[in-house]
Amino acid sequence: MRCCRLFCPTLSEGSLLLSPEESHHATVSLRVKPGQKVVLFDGRGLEAVGRIAGIEHRLLRVDVMRPALRPFELGSKITLAVAMPRQHRQGYLIEKCTELGVAAIWPIIAGRSVYKPAAQSKRGVQVEKWSRRAIEAAKQSGRAWVPEIAAPKTFVQSVDRLNEFDASSLTHTDSKLTPFGTFLAAQPVGGSVLVWVGPEGGWTDEERRRALEAGAVSTTLGPTALRTETAAVAVCAAAALQSTCGTSTPKPGKVFH
Repeated sequence: MRCCRLFCPTLSEGSLLLSPEESHHATVSLRVKPGQKVVLFDGRGLEAVGRIAGIEHRLLRVDVMRPALRPFELGSKITLAVAMPRQHRQGYLIEKCTELGVAAIWPIIAGRSVYKPAAQSKRGVQVEKWSRRAIEAAKQSGRAWVPEIAAPKTFVQSVDRLNEFDASSLTHTDSKLTPFGTFLAAQPVGGSVLVWVGPEGGWTDEERRRALEAGAVSTTLGPTALRTETAAVAVCAAAALQSTCGTSTPKPGKVFH
C-alpha cells in the first residue's frame, strides 16, 4: 500500500504541525492515525518520510526525517501560457497538466479569450483555487514539484518575459508548421520552455506577429482543432513522452513564476 502524501510548504527535519487544511484532509479524508508513516513534500522538490505523532488543537503533528531533493520530473521545464477555457473546464486543465509534469502555468488574456478574469479583488481567490487543485494532483500523481500558478496576465505581458526562457513556442492549428514534438526534441535536457496555448478562437494576427518577432517558434499539435484544455494536455504529454524516451537524467532547476 502506498504511503499517504501530504503537502507541507515549510518542510524541514524535526517535529512540525501541518496546516489546518492539510490536517483536516489527512485526518478526515485519508484517516491517518498516530504512528502511521507518511511522505511529505514542499512542492519545490523536497521530500521526506515522516511519522504521525498526534493531533494538537486539530492540527496534525508529524516527526519528519531529513528531507531530500528530488530532481524535476521532466527533461524540459514547461511553462504553459494558456488562454484559460470556460470555468467548468479549468480544473481539468490544471489537474492533468500537473499530473503530466508541467513546471508552471500562466493564465493569459488573449484577444479571443472566452474566459475573462473577475475583478482584481477576486483574482487571488481564483489563483488559490487553481493552486489547491495543482497540489491535490501532485499528491495523487506522486510529484515532488507543484507547478506555480501565476495571476492572470495579458498576452503582451507574457511575451515580454520570453527572454527568461531557453526557447519558446506558439502553438497553432496549421498542420504545415513544425510539429511541437520535433521542436521539443531539439531542446537541451534541463532547459526551460515557454509554450503558448491559445483560445479556441485562435490567435489574432497581431498576437502571432508579436510572438514570432520576439523569437517564438510557431508549432502545431496535429491536424485537428483542439479545445484549449486538450491542447494544453497534449503539450505536457509530449514533454512527458520526450522525457521518457530520452536517455539523459533531468536536472533540478528554477521554476519560473
